[in-house]
Amino acid sequence: MKNFFKGVSITLLFLLCVMACTTSALDKQGAPQIRYQSGVYRGYAYGKWAEKSVEGFRFDSPRNIKPIEVEVEFDESSIKSVKVLSCDDTPGFVEPVVNKIPDDIVKYQTLNVDIVTGCTLTSIGVINAVSNAVREAGTDPALLNRAVPRSTEHRSYTTDIVIVGAGGSGTAAALSAVEAGKNVVILEKTGKVGGMSALSTGFLGVGSDFAKSKGYNHTESELYSVLMEYNQWTADSLIVKAIVEKAGSTADWFIQHGYEFRLNPNGMTHDTGKGTAKIQYLYDTYILRNPNNVLLLETAAKELIIEDGKIVGVKGQCRDGGTVEVRGKALVIATGGFGGSREMLREYTGTDRYWLSGLSASSGDGLTMALAAGARLGDQIAPHVTEFAANADVNFNDYYFKYLNYTGLLMLNTQGYRFMNEEYCLTQPLAKGASAIRQTGSFYVVFDQNSYDIIKQEGFKGFFDQQTVNNLIRNHDWRSRALDPFGELMDIEMDRAMKAGAAWKADSISELARTIGFSGDVFVNEVNRYQRMVRQGQDTDFNKAPIFLIPLDQGPYYAVRMEPAIFGTLGGIRVDQFMRVLDAGLKPIPGLYAAGQDASGMFGYPYYETAGSTQGFAYNSGRIAGENASLYTGN
Repeated sequence: MKNFFKGVSITLLFLLCVMACTTSALDKQGAPQIRYQSGVYRGYAYGKWAEKSVEGFRFDSPRNIKPIEVEVEFDESSIKSVKVLSCDDTPGFVEPVVNKIPDDIVKYQTLNVDIVTGCTLTSIGVINAVSNAVREAGTDPALLNRAVPRSTEHRSYTTDIVIVGAGGSGTAAALSAVEAGKNVVILEKTGKVGGMSALSTGFLGVGSDFAKSKGYNHTESELYSVLMEYNQWTADSLIVKAIVEKAGSTADWFIQHGYEFRLNPNGMTHDTGKGTAKIQYLYDTYILRNPNNVLLLETAAKELIIEDGKIVGVKGQCRDGGTVEVRGKALVIATGGFGGSREMLREYTGTDRYWLSGLSASSGDGLTMALAAGARLGDQIAPHVTEFAANADVNFNDYYFKYLNYTGLLMLNTQGYRFMNEEYCLTQPLAKGASAIRQTGSFYVVFDQNSYDIIKQEGFKGFFDQQTVNNLIRNHDWRSRALDPFGELMDIEMDRAMKAGAAWKADSISELARTIGFSGDVFVNEVNRYQRMVRQGQDTDFNKAPIFLIPLDQGPYYAVRMEPAIFGTLGGIRVDQFMRVLDAGLKPIPGLYAAGQDASGMFGYPYYETAGSTQGFAYNSGRIAGENASLYTGN
């Protein structure tokens, strides 16, 4: 018995030692203590713009993207500091990340920190760069996975007008309300202001004093007739009229508030320039100058507050876990549509096979809340298809492959049939070209080795003489960046697409069809028929101009599968010309307004050829909503 107790005592002593050792290896939160090699280390990673991507240059990033560089200081047991030394990601998206992610990593001693909503890829890039520095310091980054504590704070605000969304339309609503003497609280889901308006530049401002000073005298009635005839009166005539009649004064209004415009040759579209700075300036200089006006970033609106049939506020969720309730006499919904919601895209457009080049944070919050409050859907809801095609599974958007439909190359649908006059993807890309692509969904761009080499070595201008190139640039706004030789990216992107099952190569057309997965003769017969029309110099199927009949005579042959790329969505909540949200009986819901991509009425189908229509609607509808919400709230 004595030996038994002796054995038990030894066992207990051993267990206590193990427990003691284990406890000493844990910090106060129960996480493993992590050891670093003291010192300062560098880490590198790509963020929004990947290596060799070319799209960032459009948004004021360098032409040649370099990886994010961070400097991280360690002592033996902790991360002492994190500094972002350089980041080539989009200006305006970088700053919210740099101001938050490094401090959170140091504060919580974890890589499992919250990303900045709306700046996801830049956030991940900085975290990955720090992770690589951790590895350089001799520690497995996977150990730094402690969860950040969640907030339980609840905040309440009372104001005159609540605005949900700080993009172009929400900002215009806020500015107009403030200038009407109202206090505002703005909830913005992401970590920055601007929304899609930060990524867009054309603003339709027909009849502005600025345009008149440049010698242009286009009238509102002239543009109104053009738009309504174009959409065959499928848009809401009163809404289009309200926007067009407001457009010129809104352009001048923005000039008075610091905007600098460059006028498009059409004399109506005002180029605002891309970037967040133009919108941030409105907040810093005008909207937030009054301390009663509040901007709540990383705060998502979740539910409208309804009392006695009136909208009197909203409940929201903060990124850190806290909650917020904002009450007011009126509310403007301006959340940017639902391009970031696959579920809503399937429900309202029939498919989610798009590449989103817009903001994933625009995920239908405004539409969902409005419908729950009894709002009626608009009659025209559609994806806002871009002028370039893409692939739903492979990122063509940040490189050159998105331009493959931009020069008249043969295009076949998923059954192997040719389905359109391909020149429309170049001459009317946002209208007829985008409409045809949307209708067919997935399709194949088919070309031969000779075309491959021309695109690689000369760019699309290699298919045409200089006079044609000049005409396409002058009359159809042929984008200069699409004219660059693809160079090494042609091989890199083709290889990447082939590995992803989105491109194919074969020595003959029949072999290409089999490689893709076609059975039967449709694909081969369509290509052969097209080749005959090329040789004859006449498109007897879709009447494509002879200069766009590009031959397929030299194998090997290529096919690249593509789908529409979208900026977001058009249409949603039914509103009237005062931007009041309407119920099922087409009566205004008291206190509720909507603007921008959350509101229906401005667009029929297809999208207007007049540049700046979307931004013109965003800014003008926001301004109108803010003005009428101010009138509704009274004195």
